[in-house]
Amino acid sequence: MNNKVLKAGIWYTISNFLIKGLVLLTMPIFTRIMSETDIGLFSNINSWFNILAIITTFEIYSSISIARFDYKDDLDTYISSSLLLGTFITITFYIIVIIFHAYFERLFLMDFKTINIIFIYLMVYPAIQMFQLKNQIEYKYIPTIIVSGINAILSSVISIILTITVANKLVGRIYGYYIPLILVALIVYIYLLHKGKKISTKYWKYALVISFPLIWHLLAGYILSSADKVMITKIISPEANALYSVAYTISMAVSLLWSSMNNAWSPWAYEQMNKKNYNNLKEKSKPYTIFFIIIVFTLILIMPELLLIMGGKNYVQAKYVMPPVMIGYVFQFIYSLYVNIEFYHKKQKNIAIGTIIAAVVNIILNAIFIPKYGYIAAAYTTLFGYILLLIIHYLLVKRLNCTHWYDSKFFIKICFISLISIMIFNILYTINTIRYIIITLIALILLIIIIINRKKIMIAIKSKNINNLISILIFSKKGGKI
Repeated sequence: MNNKVLKAGIWYTISNFLIKGLVLLTMPIFTRIMSETDIGLFSNINSWFNILAIITTFEIYSSISIARFDYKDDLDTYISSSLLLGTFITITFYIIVIIFHAYFERLFLMDFKTINIIFIYLMVYPAIQMFQLKNQIEYKYIPTIIVSGINAILSSVISIILTITVANKLVGRIYGYYIPLILVALIVYIYLLHKGKKISTKYWKYALVISFPLIWHLLAGYILSSADKVMITKIISPEANALYSVAYTISMAVSLLWSSMNNAWSPWAYEQMNKKNYNNLKEKSKPYTIFFIIIVFTLILIMPELLLIMGGKNYVQAKYVMPPVMIGYVFQFIYSLYVNIEFYHKKQKNIAIGTIIAAVVNIILNAIFIPKYGYIAAAYTTLFGYILLLIIHYLLVKRLNCTHWYDSKFFIKICFISLISIMIFNILYTINTIRYIIITLIALILLIIIIINRKKIMIAIKSKNINNLISILIFSKKGGKI
């Protein structure tokens, strides 16, 4: 990877953990000042927002990744034009919801005021996505960090203040969280329209052709990861959803790591595909994957303690949710590499079909197993959905004759090890002494590797060679064979 990609990737990762990590840092506050019912209801609201963000915006912003190649000399106008198109689509859905608001209040399990706030944010929310994506494409990490930082700090601080001061804690959390996001997104919205200078409807058809098939992929993907929260609330209770959601939110650390790494990886991967540097793609994907899975395993080991810190004693019982949820991210990580290949070939319909199948299977399994085995069953049905999704996308890429772009045998080994680890982690959660010994040994081994290879590590850092740095940490030798 060139220095620009490495630098951007490192800063995306650091900023995402510092900025979005505020959600994790503020969680202990909210779990102690809000009831489990309110925590569960707020999680339900966020789940519906993310579903609506896909349906009511048509995810027009996602087309920018491909448009950058076709309209690279007029990308700003493309963005401003697509932004306005997305707003018109959202307003259309908003009018329908207003007319039939009583039905949607029952469906969403939220009052009309909350629905209004959600839709106001939906109208300007794509501006943030387009702004961030444009800067990621150009490896401009500073504007991304600034906007994300302002968003995170304002929404976190004002949420805490209003939740503490307002009698209705849920209302305070909703207003404190969404109103700052609306204001920041509105400013970015105006900025993008100004930078684009004009609106050209000729780009609308292109944006719809690229984005519309992806709606079903993204919607099904979100349903796959979040339908469990909505179904737990409806089938069991908001309290059960609170337990599940707190555990799931802690796993956000892995999601942040994956999304941050992917923000730098995807543009670079598309460039390698465009240049037909397939061996380079295959070679770099191995340390990239190993680094991710080591982080996942380490975090799973300390999850009971994180649950105690973040939620308190009442939430520790949700620790058995963590192994399948976290391993699900491993499968998500790997299948996203294959999805990038499909996206590069503009096979959005194939992507959507695969994700829809996995989401439908997940919903059916949730309906069967949540009533029988409780909220923990949702973690395993979601994991199964990601496994199915990986298989589907692998087969779709195989039809494109592109599976040789990655080392599939290597990924099979990673998947097998990950599945076996779930049983091991569940056992370790019942034997804390052994778990603490393993954590200590891992820390000591890492410390010894760093001390022994400190000169090589410094050289790798100074030369900005991420491949060698990861190889040193994993294999304890420079440029180790992967």
